[in-house]
Amino acid sequence: MRRSRVLGAAALALATGIGALTAVPAAAGPAAADELTIAPLPHQEPSRESFIKAGPKGITLIRPGTGPGRWYWKSFEDGRELPLADCPAGPHGVSLSHGDSVGCEFRDTSSTTPGPLTLIDQSTGRTETLAPPAGRAWTTTFSPTQVLATEQDAQGRFILHLIGRENEPRKDVTVTAPEPIAAHSFWVRTSDEKGALITYRSADGRQILAFLDYARATLTPLALPDGATDPISIDYSLGSQWVTLRKNGSATATLLSRADLTVTRTVNTGSSHGNSHAVGDWVVSQDFNGADNKVTAAPVAGGAPRTLLARSEFGLHTGTDGAGYLDGGTDSSHWATYRITPGPDGAPVLTKMRDLPPNPAERLTLSLAQGRLIAGQQDPTRSLQGYTVPVSGTSPAKQTPDWSCDEKEDRTLCWPYADLPGWTVPTGDGRIVSLSSKGQGTCGGSTNHCGVVLNVRETRSGGAVRQVSLPGTDAMEPYLIDSASGRYVLFTVTENKNSRAVVADIDAGKLLDVSPSKAATLWGSQLWDRGQADTVTATDLNTGRPVRHQALGTTCHPEELQVSGEWLYAQCPASAGGPAALHMPSGKRIPLPFTPERDRVKLGDGYVVHQGGVGLEVYNLRSGTVVREREIAQEMSRYGSDWAVDRFGGRLAYTDAGQTVHLIGVNGNASPLALIDQDVAATADFKQVKTWQARWWLSKPVSSWKLTVRDKASGITTTVRTGTDARGLIAPAWDGRSPTGGYLFSGEYEWTLTARPADGQGGEVSTSGTVSVTRPATAGRPPARP
Repeated sequence: MRRSRVLGAAALALATGIGALTAVPAAAGPAAADELTIAPLPHQEPSRESFIKAGPKGITLIRPGTGPGRWYWKSFEDGRELPLADCPAGPHGVSLSHGDSVGCEFRDTSSTTPGPLTLIDQSTGRTETLAPPAGRAWTTTFSPTQVLATEQDAQGRFILHLIGRENEPRKDVTVTAPEPIAAHSFWVRTSDEKGALITYRSADGRQILAFLDYARATLTPLALPDGATDPISIDYSLGSQWVTLRKNGSATATLLSRADLTVTRTVNTGSSHGNSHAVGDWVVSQDFNGADNKVTAAPVAGGAPRTLLARSEFGLHTGTDGAGYLDGGTDSSHWATYRITPGPDGAPVLTKMRDLPPNPAERLTLSLAQGRLIAGQQDPTRSLQGYTVPVSGTSPAKQTPDWSCDEKEDRTLCWPYADLPGWTVPTGDGRIVSLSSKGQGTCGGSTNHCGVVLNVRETRSGGAVRQVSLPGTDAMEPYLIDSASGRYVLFTVTENKNSRAVVADIDAGKLLDVSPSKAATLWGSQLWDRGQADTVTATDLNTGRPVRHQALGTTCHPEELQVSGEWLYAQCPASAGGPAALHMPSGKRIPLPFTPERDRVKLGDGYVVHQGGVGLEVYNLRSGTVVREREIAQEMSRYGSDWAVDRFGGRLAYTDAGQTVHLIGVNGNASPLALIDQDVAATADFKQVKTWQARWWLSKPVSSWKLTVRDKASGITTTVRTGTDARGLIAPAWDGRSPTGGYLFSGEYEWTLTARPADGQGGEVSTSGTVSVTRPATAGRPPARP
């Protein structure tokens, strides 16, 4: 390859180590510290916000999470949401909820002596308190007019009583029952406003399921469905007109009329597993055989069933008004709680009681390079989502991803690993790279888990995926990527039980003959590492030669290095001044006011982000002093999991508790646009090839670029390619033709690439070199120099 000719002697050329570079002056103001946000995608799984009880006027719900205030009541009539009513229960009391009401039995001691019972109607706020009648004890069951209580006889068995509330003239009604109930076996299974289903153990030792009718004050044992030997194996519910019983594993529901328990019906529910509930004269069933939990309804009198919901959350609940309640819909973005009641024709109809917006998909990892954000998420499988972020200005960030890939498609490149953020890393030129092994099992064992494979993906829809097996790595076990920039990747391996860093050329598919320290980092084609006499050295990986020695301004053997634009971060021992940033053109060292940990400090272009005990601290360095510009006070994991820095002239990104990604910048001037690597063929024989191989890597995004070639013989300059938005890489596919379609003549040409920074800061960058062109055999003669 022929060396590029220097067009100017800018200090920027020294910073890059690539000589053919000129900064063209242009006016630019300071960057605005604007903030962008990217909302999370809706979770594919529907929201699960549990509801506990339902009544004629509202529903009792519980929000996800922990802590106080999770329980609340929502009105069907006006949508009011009220915290669950708080009534005094005392340290040893009992709280209960039923329909639209809550109740508390107050006890300040642990004795079995009943306390006063306070009942609160949440729809009206009305409160009443009942003193326990002598010899009676409260149960957790009540209706709008009565409270179920127990009395113990001389043998310790229960006699049931219905105690009248303020609006009920009958203050104590003894329930007619076939026999006293063994106290230890008494259990109210379910209840509504008109009655309850109760189980108990009879005198002969059988488990009995019985119906308690409040109006008649009678307790009637019920015959179990065919094949059932115990109420525990029964699915039961109370509808407004029918009691529904169904043996688990049976598709047949048995219905008993609440008006006359001797009147029975059987209905085929269509499924042997699930829940059933009578709504009017129809049986609503939720199928637990299918993954979608389909909900159907069949008439009690016989006839074809109807589908009410094709998909639901398992759990068909019964309201105290006899209605059915469940969550369902078509997908997570169209999910709601429905109330099932008889319609005008008696058939069940669904009424939406509340929408259930989807929960956000869970963000697992973040990476940011050249304004390209990659968010790893779990939903429910793991995947990567790629977004292109505006570089400057006030345009909002696009909320839908440009591309995505799922672990089912490619686990090596599409599986975010929150505990190891170096698992998948962007290269800054539109690619991501990860590591894997050639073999399986344990490295050095009978099945050899050694040999390094680079997995490379272009981050665009349908982008190419390559697996590059690196020769000479058969004794190495790959660990994590430490740094990536363009075509080079620096990563850690274990070899002969020792950990060491290596550098590979992604495109050439080979390890380079360098031995980085654990402090090293990549910036374009340069490997920055510890030098001699308190310096760091940049080695050009294309030639293997040192191209820059940068003094650190203090006695330091750095433990960690980072480079971004004109800036360098060095973590020195505390005895040497600790962490500091260095502005390389001026040589100014700026000590940093914190004690760092590895993977807790990241360098951006003129700023440093430190993860401390309270979240993230953003220190702006662009004025030449440390300015604590922002503090993000939220709990953070570690770099690459829920926060990341775009060192290629970009922003800081972090994920908040609601899974929204925030992208923020800092005030002041960014580093000028710079060329950080190039790969340009010195010949272009269009008899043999279709396009000329030429690639230029840049330090930050550009808004426009132009490639010209000048015929050295004639002096004629031709613009052969132009482009707009480029993120990190310019790779024009020039086919040897002019804009009019004809091939340029064979000969020696000087190429020139000019690019303009997208952030408007600093001037254009121009670089040049020579190429020998051979065109296909055609008629015509080359033009003479004018």
